[in-house]
Amino acid sequence: MKKKAVQGIVILIVVILIAAVFIAKRTSSGDIASLQETIDANATSLQSNRPSLEITNFSGEEIKTNEKPLIIVMGESWCQPCMRMIPDLTELNRTVEDVEIRYMDLEKNEVAFQYFPIRVTPTIAVFEPEGKPFTPPEDSTIDYILYTYRDNGEHAMTIHEGYLTREQLETMIEDLRNAG
Repeated sequence: MKKKAVQGIVILIVVILIAAVFIAKRTSSGDIASLQETIDANATSLQSNRPSLEITNFSGEEIKTNEKPLIIVMGESWCQPCMRMIPDLTELNRTVEDVEIRYMDLEKNEVAFQYFPIRVTPTIAVFEPEGKPFTPPEDSTIDYILYTYRDNGEHAMTIHEGYLTREQLETMIEDLRNAG
């Protein structure tokens, strides 16, 4: 009889321990899920003040009214180098606060061809605040093309043609930060 009572107590203790572990896991995973929801809500709130990466319905006003330095990467959906840049652009758009980074799909924004000298994709336009043309440093490792107005020779805009790695994009951001 004692042996059966001991076995019953052992089984009861095992069942109680399993139930306790199950309850503890549900409670802690619920707390983790709740914590993750709070973190996600805070991140979304912070991101809502930032423009999205993609420019839709380009009109040209985005350049003139921008309060920060601006990098616009222009590409097309079939352009593999453009598509390879998207993850880096997305991450930089999310993490860099003092320079605005945007992407414009030329197939959706054909009006861009009226504003920019697009010969290849990607084409990257770089501006200082309020659309002022960016003058790159002489020692920059990025190959910039400076365009001027025909009638007065004044600096109109700065462009880079072709793919840039993450490191090169970061160099471009530093060039912009050091401008002016």
